[in-house]
Amino acid sequence: MDFFWKILEFLRKIHPPEEDSPNTSICSRGTMTESESGPVKISEGKAEILFTTQNEVFYNKVQELNRDFTVTALTTFGKHVHANDRKILKRARQLNDNDNNTKAPGLKVLEALGATGLRSVRFSKELGSLAGRITCNDVSPEAVIAMKRNIAHNECQNITASTADACVLMCTNKNEFDVVDLDPYGTPAMFLDTAVQAVRSGGLLCVTATDLAVLAGNHIQACYGKYGGMPLKRVYCHEFALRLLLSCVDSHANRHGRYIKPLFSYKADFYVRVFVQVFQSLGEVQKTSSRRSYVYDCVGCHAFHLQKVGVHTPGTQQVAPGRGPPVSPNCEECGRNFYIGGPIWSDPIHDTEFLGQMKEHLAGEGKYLGTIKRMTGMLTLAEEELPDIPLFYELSTLSKTIHCTCPPLAIFRSAILNAGYRVSLSHVCPKSIKTNAPPSVVWDVMRRWALDNGAKLREPDTVAGILLRKQPTLAVDFTLHPLAKQDPDVLRFPPNPEPHWGPKARAGKRKPDSPGGDSGAKARKTPKKEPLHDLKLFSCKRFEMNQCDLGDSCRYSHNTKENNLENANTEAELNNSMVSSEILGESVTSDTAS
Repeated sequence: MDFFWKILEFLRKIHPPEEDSPNTSICSRGTMTESESGPVKISEGKAEILFTTQNEVFYNKVQELNRDFTVTALTTFGKHVHANDRKILKRARQLNDNDNNTKAPGLKVLEALGATGLRSVRFSKELGSLAGRITCNDVSPEAVIAMKRNIAHNECQNITASTADACVLMCTNKNEFDVVDLDPYGTPAMFLDTAVQAVRSGGLLCVTATDLAVLAGNHIQACYGKYGGMPLKRVYCHEFALRLLLSCVDSHANRHGRYIKPLFSYKADFYVRVFVQVFQSLGEVQKTSSRRSYVYDCVGCHAFHLQKVGVHTPGTQQVAPGRGPPVSPNCEECGRNFYIGGPIWSDPIHDTEFLGQMKEHLAGEGKYLGTIKRMTGMLTLAEEELPDIPLFYELSTLSKTIHCTCPPLAIFRSAILNAGYRVSLSHVCPKSIKTNAPPSVVWDVMRRWALDNGAKLREPDTVAGILLRKQPTLAVDFTLHPLAKQDPDVLRFPPNPEPHWGPKARAGKRKPDSPGGDSGAKARKTPKKEPLHDLKLFSCKRFEMNQCDLGDSCRYSHNTKENNLENANTEAELNNSMVSSEILGESVTSDTAS
């Protein structure tokens, strides 16, 4: 009888009674209750969509920042670029009997991979008069049903739902759209060749790549096959991923006599996103090799150097092959050899004027956006970045290399500025050092900091030993520089708003518990053995050494080892009996079903 009560008490410990809870769904705007009669309503921006929790159509609430940036970019593009395009205005005047007061028509937009249609609905409702005809396409019949339901729910008259292969749709509508938006699940590589043809000359192409692990160097072969470049898994891998994507987009455009001009590029969460203008010009295409570079990165000290693929002679159309390499076979700082990556886009990845116009929109009409604080911080960081300097160093990595304490960011930035060089942050890393100073200056500053703060000399044949024994050539001044300070009121690198903030399961693969959520790992086929919960079954080692003064409040037992061993055996028998009963129950169920 005592053994029965022990089993019952043990079952209560490992399986506490569950409280009744309503069926709720967490969305980007708060908690909403899902009724049994219909789907969940999710509000974002000025749109509201109906979403089922069966994951038939893909939706991820993490991408709200992506959609907010896209709406802001399209609004800015429509107001300041599209509205002032001479070719568009000329065509509009011809259609209106040469009326000089004629304005540019609304943006003709293609969302090639629409899913729920949320993005297109937001374009329709938030762009206002800037929005023209919007085509929302998806090859999945379930997605088209969902987008039609959401279009009708929001009463959007200017959206056309389309069921077609995205590549076929773009290939058969060349030069047709002012804006083409690509936001695929994974890589956009297979859509780029037709996307650069579907957008008109001077139009806007928006591309997202969520396979950041590939672009950042975890899968080298896959990256080279999809994007045509060799990734480097270094501290700057996320900016490298952005530049690799831009190089890939430009390469596809060049095949059709086109080139790109980046307006805004950023990395956030688990993806990279670029907004580029596409232009038609064979003359400019000939210069594109001068906008790409190979990267030589030292295996030991992380010093990097860029080698242009081509060199353009200003004022002419002539481009000569790049001359190099820019380094000797061994690094001048530590004597190690180099990794070679690329080619990457080495020209500016932002347009400063366009960023300022986006910030003006956020300060005025864009205050309703849910991620406005994070957007403002990222745009501020992008404005502050040195536009002509690709890639960066990272303070903690430099400190780890020579085994010293990490210097404060403002102090290190001040030393670079006091030496006469420029320095800024990168929007992808809070401890980044983007500077035009050569690697010798960067390591002179780190060397002086390490020696002033008691760093130990390592073995002469190690990277740290070689770097610390090298004589500095720069008189380092750590006096705080006025430009090294940052505005504390700008939210530059906010934490994730929720746990598990990242990518979600592909549509149809799993059934999430909430809209945009993920149910997590698949169920185990074999039951997991429950851990022992009662620590009193084990002896206290500190008590055995006469060092435990906790008495009965100690989590472990102060009894003899023999009693604890007997209790542990009893607990093990309970665990074995539980596992056996579960397996027996499964076998009975399967026999009954058969």
